[in-house]
Amino acid sequence: MRIFRAPAFLIVMVLSASTSAAEYSSVKQLLLAAIDASDGRASGFVLGQIAERFKRTTGSSAPILAEVSTIRSFKQEGCKRLNVRLTQSGVATSEGKTADFGMDYGLNLCRNGSPPTEGMDLEQAGKVLERGAVE
Repeated sequence: MRIFRAPAFLIVMVLSASTSAAEYSSVKQLLLAAIDASDGRASGFVLGQIAERFKRTTGSSAPILAEVSTIRSFKQEGCKRLNVRLTQSGVATSEGKTADFGMDYGLNLCRNGSPPTEGMDLEQAGKVLERGAVE
């Protein structure tokens, strides 16, 4: 987790809102959009249960901006390593001020919702799943 102090995020939020930024009910929609995008990117505001939980946690009522970018493509068709950045303005700091809050996470994902099999030992994975434990 990271607190952003740069005013650039606020400018992006204002410009995005004024140009009718897309709204999504789940981050999954953005992940799939990034997989299919020619530039490997997708962004928009996240609404619904995830956004409400995020807002309760941060204490800010500002919208949640999600930006997804492709880090790399796998050989397997429709599979990519994605970075997800969630940002929100107006989050209270421990010093009693407000700042922009952001968090990043990465994941490997294929268009069908499964992880890529590239580099995965499928035989070993099958054995582990049968036993229900990891060696």
